[in-house]
Amino acid sequence: MRELLLLMMLSGRIFAAEPCPFLDKISKPGLENAMWGLSVRDAATGKEIAACDNTRNLIPASIMKLFVTAAALDSFGPGARFKTRVYLNGTVGDGVLNGSVYIRGGGDPSFGSKLIKGAPVLEQEFGKWEQALREAGVAVIKGSITADETLFEGQPLPGSWAWEDIGNYYAAQPSALSVNDNLYKLYFKPGRKEGDAASVLRTEPELPGLSFDNFMLTGPADSGDNAYIFSFPGQYSAVLRGTVPKGPAEFPVKGAIPDPALFAARAFAEYLAARGIPSGGISKLEKPMDYGAARFLAETEGARLKDIVFTTNKRSFNLYAEILLRHLALAAGKAGTEENGLAALRAYMAESGMDVSELKMDDAAGLSRRNLVQAEDFSLFLAAMSKKPFFGAYADSLVLPGDPDATGHVKKLGAGTALEKSLRIKSGSLNGVRAYAGYLSTKKGKLLVFTSLLNNYTSAPAEIDKLHEAVLLELHDKY
Repeated sequence: MRELLLLMMLSGRIFAAEPCPFLDKISKPGLENAMWGLSVRDAATGKEIAACDNTRNLIPASIMKLFVTAAALDSFGPGARFKTRVYLNGTVGDGVLNGSVYIRGGGDPSFGSKLIKGAPVLEQEFGKWEQALREAGVAVIKGSITADETLFEGQPLPGSWAWEDIGNYYAAQPSALSVNDNLYKLYFKPGRKEGDAASVLRTEPELPGLSFDNFMLTGPADSGDNAYIFSFPGQYSAVLRGTVPKGPAEFPVKGAIPDPALFAARAFAEYLAARGIPSGGISKLEKPMDYGAARFLAETEGARLKDIVFTTNKRSFNLYAEILLRHLALAAGKAGTEENGLAALRAYMAESGMDVSELKMDDAAGLSRRNLVQAEDFSLFLAAMSKKPFFGAYADSLVLPGDPDATGHVKKLGAGTALEKSLRIKSGSLNGVRAYAGYLSTKKGKLLVFTSLLNNYTSAPAEIDKLHEAVLLELHDKY
């Protein structure tokens, strides 16, 4: 990319709808060998305002979530809620259920979430289910508490996700029976000095059977979370590598629950046992069950879709994006697999004006480095979304400068400037990848859509943010 952005502003030519003419004239360490795609358009007219390699295929990272969240809002509506249902199957006599209780996952990403507004609180919902059991005359369950996550099918995670990601909370598997954001906290006791071993203290919640090969070390004070949990979905052994900072008495990192559906069944079984309703253990369905003969017991409604999307984009939460992708497959009348979800999403993107002939999608969250998208198509898609009835909820899910609901570097971009009241942005980051997309209300009252895809840079990420902030301010003042 070189010193491209600043030079374009100084020359006044950033606003010309033509390829960038400066790539061979000015260079800057860390940017000179980068690839950069920029597209800026008028949302109302679609007119191109600025372009730089806007049809180059580049890795988008987490701005990929803008596609699946829009498609979900359009397909289901902002007020849609996904449901978790409870059934009993068997006969009840003298307080004994000669059969099992089934928790049927409906693909609600909000169940027990600490992040999503209006999410069902786990203990409160368990209390309602318990009451329904008592009203059905059940005091003892001879069978099991059985988890049903068969609404979703296929491989739990994309094969292209990095080994160092899997096992960590941001790569949690998208189960149809998800609970507590499918994450747990793993607490370490750092050593007294750098290089000392950091010992495992506990997990919260407790995960029976989960074991660790611990190679975690103590890092410098205030060095933060540099820990990695290496494991696979369904695997109850994990390897721990990396560092946690010296200083605190204990330090938590977040991991992915190995089997979210089975965890939900165990959590409910333990809840019931503590209140005097024993069961015969826990289990998980391996194939779909016909509930025609079962007795419906209770239902839990999840948070509104608009609130799920809000957190998905504000916090760039991969799990929610992957769950929404599988719902798109089901809405298209297909099995709830990732592959079918990607096909449905591709069709929606094409209907929205994108040229998908060279589009490469391997996930909905943007964690895969196999995803390839063009900046121009991103902007065309965003312009189309600005005319949709759900646009208010969609725009609200993007980050404002200084946004208290967001995390990471992007919340600082534009803080204390004219962008504070005019910018709505989603960012994406992978090693060597920085991407930005969103909406900009200008000084003259226009709504612009913008996409910037920067790949293969080696400069400090903060410098990239500064360059983009300068470009967005220039666009804001010029138009």
